[in-house]
Amino acid sequence: MPIKVIDPHYELALVSPFLLQTLAEVASANGIDPHSLCRGLGFSLDDLQDPAQRISYRQAVAMIQRALKVIPNQGLGLWVGNQNVLGTLGLLGHVLSLCKTLRDAFELGMRHQHTSGGIVVSSVREVATQVFVDAECRLPFADVQMFAVEEFFASLLVYGRALVGADFSCVRVEFVHAAPDYLAEYHRLLGADVRFGCLHNRLVLDARWLDVRLPNHHSLALRQAVKLLELEGAEVHQKLDLIQAVERAISRDLTQGSHIEKIAGDLNMSGRTLRRRLTEHALTFEALLEQVRQARTMSLLANPEMSIERITEEVGYSDVRSFRRAFKRWTGQSPSAYRGEAQAQ
Repeated sequence: MPIKVIDPHYELALVSPFLLQTLAEVASANGIDPHSLCRGLGFSLDDLQDPAQRISYRQAVAMIQRALKVIPNQGLGLWVGNQNVLGTLGLLGHVLSLCKTLRDAFELGMRHQHTSGGIVVSSVREVATQVFVDAECRLPFADVQMFAVEEFFASLLVYGRALVGADFSCVRVEFVHAAPDYLAEYHRLLGADVRFGCLHNRLVLDARWLDVRLPNHHSLALRQAVKLLELEGAEVHQKLDLIQAVERAISRDLTQGSHIEKIAGDLNMSGRTLRRRLTEHALTFEALLEQVRQARTMSLLANPEMSIERITEEVGYSDVRSFRRAFKRWTGQSPSAYRGEAQAQ
């Protein structure tokens, strides 16, 4: 099922080698030749040992899909996430370990998440006694999205335990995709309350964790490390920050249509200024809007209980006919045909 990728940063080399290195290690432990996963992609296993190396989203997608093909339907994303350590985040992991509280760690982690080289965009908000950590992979491949959110939430629990102790746990985890065959792995690695067919990929925490004091807090070392983090890849991240800020705003207002003047206002600028800034990076608002719609659509289609009409509403199209036309432009198929083929595979 070929997909026309319109993601404006698909070719950017920003993915951390740690993610793919851990993927290769998990594959090797399951009897797969790890060299075969990256052969012909423009990098080798040795390249993944270099922490300064960055892989393009296109290359990362190809390697992940190869791994999913040879280790299908077993929980590969969960396994990779569970194998991570705080150092997997590079300099960001060091910064988080120096924070005063978990609240501070979340704030810095969200602000500098682009430096970690992950393929998930996340956000955190506190509501009464709970904390919602939402995750979204905007690459328009349902299998990669599922892998990415599994890896992210499994990693988050690993990082939390590294920061505050072995008792760290979540209240529940919600996924957009339908329940897979390997439910036992979800419960083993994420906890008892795991839900599927939801509108968001979300991990819910008890808010009491936010004010737990971290044992390695050092204010001076923290300031120095944050300064280094801000300098790391500043030019590339300026472009990525703009893309992600606009995509987050579009995603939040997607059901209302995500109009440029509203999005620009949320970013404290006029629509004309936003268009000019995007043009400076060879981007358009319309391309970003279509990218968010495409990625969200692929995610929702993975839930067989979600009707095409409901998906149309969730991704901001005014009618099913317009949605079907857009989907055929992306994939060459109707949404129903694409879903049927994906389920058969």
